[in-house]
Amino acid sequence: MGIVSRNRSFLIAVVLILVCGVAILGGVTAIRVLAQDGTTTAPVTADTNMNTAGSYGITGYSELTLEPTEDTPDFIAKPLEKQRGVILLVYVRGASADEEMLANFNRVKSIYQSQASFFNFEARKVKELGDVLTQLKVNAPPMLAVIEGDGTVAQLYTGWVGQKVMEQVVGNALRAQ
Repeated sequence: MGIVSRNRSFLIAVVLILVCGVAILGGVTAIRVLAQDGTTTAPVTADTNMNTAGSYGITGYSELTLEPTEDTPDFIAKPLEKQRGVILLVYVRGASADEEMLANFNRVKSIYQSQASFFNFEARKVKELGDVLTQLKVNAPPMLAVIEGDGTVAQLYTGWVGQKVMEQVVGNALRAQ
C-alpha cells in the first residue's frame, strides 16, 4: 500500500479545509468589493486643526475656556484680563503624592512666575475659587489647570502629575502666548 492510500481520510480532510478556506476568502473579498461605494476621503488641509480639544487631548470635544464672571475671584480674573496665563493647582494636604505634586508645582513656579500667575489651593478651601472649578468641569483633587492668557485651557490634569510633565506643559502654554 502506498502513502496516499494509507492517509486518504487525512488528505481528504486537508483538501476540504483548503477548499472551504478559499471559498470563504473569495466570499469576503467579493462582499468588500461590492460594498465599496466609490467615495474617497477628503484630504486634510494644512490649516485644519486636528487638536480641537487641547484641554483634554482628545479630538472631538470642544475647547475648554475659562470665562471670568462675577463669581470668578479677582486673583484669577485680573491676570486673564491682562492676557497673563494662570496655573492652578488643587491638592489634598497630608496626602504624600499631593504634597509631592505641590513641591513640583513650587519648583515650576520658581522657573515661570515672571510669565504667569501661579495659585495653589488646598482642597478644603476650594470655595475661594468661586466658579472656576465648575467652568473647568472638575470636582476632585488633585487637579492642575494650565490656562493661557486668553482663557483657553491648554492642559487640565485630574490626578498626579510629575515635575517634568508639569514643567513641559507650563512651558509649552507660555510659549504659545
